[in-house]
Amino acid sequence: MAGDVQQRTAEIRAPGSTVSDDIDPSLDLLPQPAQVDRTDGPGLAKAVRLEPVYAGHVSARLERAVARALTATGRGDGGAARPLTVDCPAAAAALPALDDDESYRLEIGVAGVHLAAPQEWGVLRGLATLSQLVAAPGPLPALRIVDAPRFPWRGLMLDVARHFIPLDDLLRTVEAMALFKLNVLHLHLSDDQAFRFPSRRFPRLPGTPHYRAAELERLVQAAADRGIRVVPELDVPGHTASWLTAYPEWGNRPARATRRFGVHRECLDPTRAAVRAAVAALFEELAETFPDAYVHFGGDEVHPDWWAGDSRITAYRKRRGLADGAALQADFTAHVAAALSALGRIPLGWDEVLHPQLPAAVAVQAWRGASARDRALAAGHDCVFSAPYYLDLHYPSDVHMGFDPAAPEAELAQREDALLQDPRFAHVAAGMAWTRQWRDVAAPAAPPRPRGRLLGAEACLWSELVDARVLDVRLWSRMPALAERFWSTPGADRGADDLRRRLAVAHAQLPRLAGVDVAGDVDRGLRAAGVDAAWRPLVELLEPVKWYGRLLGEEALAARLQGREMPQARPYDADTPLDRVVDVLPPESAAAQRIASLLRAEASGDPAARRRLRALAEGWRELPAAAGPEELAAAAAALRDVGDVVLGELNRRADRAGARPDAGPARRRLAAAAGPFGEYLLAPVPALLDWLERRDATG
Repeated sequence: MAGDVQQRTAEIRAPGSTVSDDIDPSLDLLPQPAQVDRTDGPGLAKAVRLEPVYAGHVSARLERAVARALTATGRGDGGAARPLTVDCPAAAAALPALDDDESYRLEIGVAGVHLAAPQEWGVLRGLATLSQLVAAPGPLPALRIVDAPRFPWRGLMLDVARHFIPLDDLLRTVEAMALFKLNVLHLHLSDDQAFRFPSRRFPRLPGTPHYRAAELERLVQAAADRGIRVVPELDVPGHTASWLTAYPEWGNRPARATRRFGVHRECLDPTRAAVRAAVAALFEELAETFPDAYVHFGGDEVHPDWWAGDSRITAYRKRRGLADGAALQADFTAHVAAALSALGRIPLGWDEVLHPQLPAAVAVQAWRGASARDRALAAGHDCVFSAPYYLDLHYPSDVHMGFDPAAPEAELAQREDALLQDPRFAHVAAGMAWTRQWRDVAAPAAPPRPRGRLLGAEACLWSELVDARVLDVRLWSRMPALAERFWSTPGADRGADDLRRRLAVAHAQLPRLAGVDVAGDVDRGLRAAGVDAAWRPLVELLEPVKWYGRLLGEEALAARLQGREMPQARPYDADTPLDRVVDVLPPESAAAQRIASLLRAEASGDPAARRRLRALAEGWRELPAAAGPEELAAAAAALRDVGDVVLGELNRRADRAGARPDAGPARRRLAAAAGPFGEYLLAPVPALLDWLERRDATG
């Protein structure tokens, strides 16, 4: 892949140009381009109006894209005109596809803007970069950007089954995806709780609500206009309780409608010819609506004990020489793969489908660690890597960014192990360690094949705790960072602080450029949840608990660690309102990150930082006992105690003549303030503990 990027960037360089390998740190772009070069001379004044000029091929798609960019940035009205020259030599296909050429060259100077790309897809990516540059304050700098993606698959999976996400929200998501150069929207359309695809052949399947065919067609077209593929998923043979309650004859035992989350054992009966025919017909309908080359058939978390003890299924297995439930699923998968291949589609399944009998044409989405990725590739299957990019786990952006999709398995495992020592995850470290068992899954003894290809990576947002009201907070608080991980070449990382600064810039631009307002959604959610201004300083420092801490709850988490599941103990189901403070809290507290920077400055002897820290601590100590929901009271008490500890430490250091007390009690008080307090964490506590220990060490 790196060779492809170098070749494509070389092909679109201006003759005789020299482009620096260093990214200009003054450009707050996400993702970072491959190469940037500041050029001589002035740039473009802020008041200049850009007027499109087409030097080569022009299409309705290009005209719409240019118009959107100029309208969103306000560069299409008023002021003296300068040309925005779009230089694209050839038309592209009606729909985007894997391995499209998305490279581009963008040059800005006093005479105007020149955007060149071999294909229309590159023009779209260059317009995304230009939009971010124009949205920044001040004039456009004189520069040359030469850019191309690292991976051809840069995806986002949205689960629209657990909570329905209306079309308008999906259209807004596509707009923001284009801004950050993401190019695959994967829709998880069915699960135990609901079926959202509008099947004509099987009208009892679609739940309430579900999409209309015209809505999905509109989504596909809007996405294609922005260079984004839409990959649909119907999950089989597990996660099908909603199927079996609609069509009981597709199962081998009765199933009940469910609204709960967690483990479901209901599966389709893979031995019935009628079931295989129905599944083939459903995927044919799906292919009629979604024209992309890839169709996802799920295949995850199948529980063979649903089939155990059924004499007819046992007889089928014996006739077919299928040793166990995994072999039975593989037999069914082969039927599904054949049906999709007959439709001209490439089957894609979650990594549980890996089996010696898995057809070579099936691509694999690896969600259970880097070992699953490498097992798939070694068995000759193309692979999309998702394991480190689960947005519903409430991880901070720097954690996701630490996992390179193409890094060696040992390196990624080492990073996973390091998280167990990270104080931000101390409350769920035992649960995170539970996932180490996935590393020991045996590799399938597949026939000798050429090694598979790593297509790219995909972030996943499962929607047990996400509905349309909190979608943007959960998604766009961190997705721009992952877009950089999927697009940009390695070695351009400028550190977590720089990433957070550029994320803040992106969040400020998103309302104007894509209609996404993360800060506004948080503010509206907090007011609706009853948080008064007096408790805003508290709420700004809170984060949701990490990993599956919220979704599982204490009882189910303990059960999972003991090797069993208790889904009935989970605190949420599909009907639980998502209207509490925790539902709208960003996964990482920007205020806590600012405090960490302040602590570093104070530790270095900065008197202004010390004064600011003292003022903050005094405010925390005086926090009122009640100014919001009762569930925040324990966290409020902890923050008051934190304020008292910090003031005590600052006073101790100021009184150099006094005896130095034991810092142990202060550390214990701070550690207790870390939480969790129900589903909340007090985010600045790890940085405060580090600050206290460093101060204690230096005397």
